[in-house]
Amino acid sequence: MSKRESLNRDGGKGKYKEVLTLALLVGILPPTWALISPYIGVHVGPIALIAAGIYGANGNKFEDSFKIAAGYIAGDIWSLIATVVMQKTPFSANIKLWSTLFILGFIAVIISAKFPRYVYLPSFLAGWAIAMLSMNLDSTTPLIRMTIEIGVAMVVGVYYVGALIDKIHKIVNAR
Repeated sequence: MSKRESLNRDGGKGKYKEVLTLALLVGILPPTWALISPYIGVHVGPIALIAAGIYGANGNKFEDSFKIAAGYIAGDIWSLIATVVMQKTPFSANIKLWSTLFILGFIAVIISAKFPRYVYLPSFLAGWAIAMLSMNLDSTTPLIRMTIEIGVAMVVGVYYVGALIDKIHKIVNAR
């Protein structure tokens, strides 16, 4: 089997070019973000790669990019709220955790169902989980700064890593 055939799952003409251009774009744009992000004050740059995943899993639909990004930002803010509530509430750790996650999770689903044109539930929940993990692992960065950095990385993931790569990929392969 030739190299060309091994890269083409369906053996279709043009798939080899598509695979190589996508590989090249993924090899250039995300590492560029990884290099630049710490210099602009974003120390959670890899979150962009995770955020691009839901954009791609949604079919790379640019028309949904705003609600995906809005979902991530909502999840990021949800994480800030959850973190502050859990720090300030005097109940036992397990009760605080369960209650906070129950209430905020319930409200997140209601918000997403009420405003589906503006908020994408998978990115809302993923954004919340990503931000919670990041905030729990970094106890030295102030919460507001961390929230901003995470939000920036998520938006970069949707528009730069996700949408821009897809747009360039489509333009190059349309020829």
